[in-house]
Amino acid sequence: MNRIASLLAFPIARIKSPSLFLWLLISYITIVTLLVSFILYSVFFYRGHIKEEVITYNNLNLKNTIDSYEGKISLIENSILSFSMNDKIAALDKPNFDYAAGSKLIDELQMYLSNQSLYLENMIIYFQKSNVTIEKSRGADADVMFQRYYSSKDYSYEFWKSQFDNLYVTRILPASTFSEYEYLNKKVSTQLIPIVIKNQTNPSVLIIAFADARKMFEAFHQSITNEFYIVDDVQRPYFSSGGADETFPAFDRNSSFVKHGNNYYFYKKGDTSRLTYVNVIPDDTISQMKWNINFVLLLALAVVISILAAFLFSVQFNRPVKQLVLAIQQLTTGFPWQKHSSIKEFAIIQDKVRHLLDSNFDISQNLEEKNSLLRHYAYINQLKNIRGNASYLTDLIKSNQPYRVVLFKLTFRPQLLEEIADDEERATLFIRAYIDKILTEKYPDSLTLQLESDQLLSVIYSGDAELSLEDTLDGLKEVLELDQAYCFSTIAVSARYERQEEFKVSFEQVKSLLQHRKFGSDNQVLWESADSKLANYYLMPAQEEELNASLTSGNEGQLIQFVKRELAAIRKKEAGEHEVRSFVSCIVDRAKRAFIVNQLDIELLQTMQTRLAHCHTFEELELVFEEWLPRLTDLIKSKKEKKDHITSFVFDYLEQHYAHDITLDMMADKLNITRSYLSTYFREKTGTYFVDYVNLIRVSRAKELLSRSDVKIGDAAARVGYQNINSFNRMFKKFTGVTPSEFRKVERA
Repeated sequence: MNRIASLLAFPIARIKSPSLFLWLLISYITIVTLLVSFILYSVFFYRGHIKEEVITYNNLNLKNTIDSYEGKISLIENSILSFSMNDKIAALDKPNFDYAAGSKLIDELQMYLSNQSLYLENMIIYFQKSNVTIEKSRGADADVMFQRYYSSKDYSYEFWKSQFDNLYVTRILPASTFSEYEYLNKKVSTQLIPIVIKNQTNPSVLIIAFADARKMFEAFHQSITNEFYIVDDVQRPYFSSGGADETFPAFDRNSSFVKHGNNYYFYKKGDTSRLTYVNVIPDDTISQMKWNINFVLLLALAVVISILAAFLFSVQFNRPVKQLVLAIQQLTTGFPWQKHSSIKEFAIIQDKVRHLLDSNFDISQNLEEKNSLLRHYAYINQLKNIRGNASYLTDLIKSNQPYRVVLFKLTFRPQLLEEIADDEERATLFIRAYIDKILTEKYPDSLTLQLESDQLLSVIYSGDAELSLEDTLDGLKEVLELDQAYCFSTIAVSARYERQEEFKVSFEQVKSLLQHRKFGSDNQVLWESADSKLANYYLMPAQEEELNASLTSGNEGQLIQFVKRELAAIRKKEAGEHEVRSFVSCIVDRAKRAFIVNQLDIELLQTMQTRLAHCHTFEELELVFEEWLPRLTDLIKSKKEKKDHITSFVFDYLEQHYAHDITLDMMADKLNITRSYLSTYFREKTGTYFVDYVNLIRVSRAKELLSRSDVKIGDAAARVGYQNINSFNRMFKKFTGVTPSEFRKVERA
C-alpha cells in the first residue's frame, strides 16, 4: 500500500506544482491584465473630470474678459464726464458758433484722444443750439457730420438729434460700422461702439465717444475660440466678433453657461454696463471623451500582441531551464530530493545544487579565514602608516607590473549603525574580506586594505586581464546592492600606472574622483575619465531675495515651495553629491542667519542639519524639509511678534551696509546708546558677538562672489568690506574651514 501511495503521490505533486512555463505565462498575463485594467480605469475616471476643468477654465476666461471690458468702459465714461466740464464747451454752446474758439477745442480733443489706453477712435461734440458738431480733425454742421463723415445705417442724423430729448447721463449703444463719404467714393472705417455722455449742466451739448470695438476685443478677450458677443437684457447684439448675429438660447440667471445645439454658451452680466458678455465654445472642446473605434482596436491589438509575446518568451526561457534540470539530475544522482520552491524546476535546482554549494562553501571558508589572517598580519604595520600618510603604500607597489588603485567609500544607513552599535569599522571589515576574496581570485597579486572606518583601498595588478576589470567591479557593485538598504558604496578607479613613484598621484586621483559621485543611494563606479568640473549650487539674486523673504516672514508655504522647486531642478539635471550638499548647506546657512536675527536657539536647526546629513535620496531630503521647515518658520513667526528694536536695527543696517566700514561705536551712536551696552545687549540677545556676526555676513557674501564668477580674491575681499587681505583670509578660514584660494580651487576642480 505504501508503494502504491508513493507512486500516486509523484503525479499528484506534478499536478499541484505547476511548471516554470506555466508560472511565467500566468505572471505575464497577470501583468497585461493589470495594465489593461489601469488604462480602462484611467479612461473612465478622467473623462468626467476633464469636462469640469474645461468649464471652470472657460468661466475664468470670461470673468477676466468682463473685468477688462467693464473697467475700461467705466474709465471711458468717467474720463468723458470730466472732459465735458471743460469751460470751452459751455462757452461754445450758443446759437452763433465761435469757430475760432472751436479750433482751440479741437486741439484739446486731439490731445485727449492721443491717450491710446482709452481705445477711442474719435469723439464728436454736438452743440444743439447752433446745430454744429466738432471732432478731432474738423467741424461741420450736424447733418453733414452724420451723413457724410460719420454715416451709419444704424445711426442717422435724426437719431442723434433725438438724443437731446432722452433723459440719461451715459448710454452705451450697439456697435456699428461708420463710413466716410468723399465724393463718389465710400471709405469704410472700423467697427465702433458709441458711448453717449450728457452733462446735466449743459443739456444742449451731446458728447459721442467712439470706442474701437476690434481693438478692445483683441486686447481684452480671453477664450479658446474667437466667437464673442455682447448683448443686452433682451439679447439685442451690441458687439459680435465675427460681425454676424447669433441666436442665443434663454439664459438662466442662476447659471454661468448653457448648452444649446452643438455649442456651449458661457455668459455673465457686467456690473457697470449691465450688458451680458457671451463666449461661444464648440461642444467638441468640452464634452467627455467618446469611445473611438481606433482606440478600442489598438487596445485589443496590444493585448493580443502582449499575450503572444508572453507565450513566446515563456517558451524561450523554459527550454534552457529544462535542459539545465536534466543535467543537474544526472550530475547529482543519488542525493535525496526534497522540494522547497513552488516551481518544480527551481525546486530541483535548489535541492541538487545545495549540497555542492555547502561543500564548496565550507572549503572556501576555511581557506579564506587562513588567507585573511596571513594577509592581515603581513600588512598591519603598513596599514597604521596609511591612515596617517598614504605614501607609505609605495613600498607595496611592484615595480615590474602595471596597476590601478581602487578606493571604496562606504556610506552606512542609520538603521545599520544602530544594529552594530555605531561600529562602522567592524562592518567595513566584513566588506573588506569579501572584496579581497573576489579581487584576489581574479587578480592573485592584488591586495585590499582598510584605510578608515568607512574606506577601503585596493591595488590591482591587472596585466592582461585589464579588460575584465570593469566587469569585475560591476559584479561587486551588484552584490553590494543586495544590502543597499543598510549600506551603499562609491567605487573610484584610477588610471593605469606602472611606476612606484606614481602611486601618490593615483591615490590623489581616486580621492578626487569620490567628489564626482551622483547624488543618490545607489552604488556607483567612477572611472578616471569622469568630468573634472565640480558643480556648486549658488543662489541667483532673485532666488536670494525670495528665500530671505520667506525666512524673514516665516512663510512656511512659500519656503517649502522654494525648496521643492530647487530640488526638482537639481534632480532634473542629475546633479552630483557635491552640488546637492552645497544646496542643503545654502538652506541651512540662510536659516541659521534667520535664527540669529530672530534671537532663536539654533539647537533645533542643528538637529535638522544632522537629519539632512543622513539623507541620500531626493525623497528623503523632501521629507526632512517638509517635517522641519514648518517648525523653523513657526519659531520665526512667533519671535517676530516680539520684535526687538535694537537688534532689528542692527540686522537691517548690516544687511544693507556690510561692505562699508562698520564699528561697534558707530552702531552705538546711531542707536544713541553706549558701546558697552550695545555689545552686551547684542551678545545676550543673539548668542553671538557683534564682530562675529559682521564677519559672518561678509564671508557669506564673499563665498557667493567666489562661486559665481572669476573675481580675484583681493577684489572679492574689497567688495565685502575687507581692506586687508590677511584679515579676509583669516576670517574666511575661521567661518568656512578653508582659505579663499582652497575654496576657489574646489569650485574650479
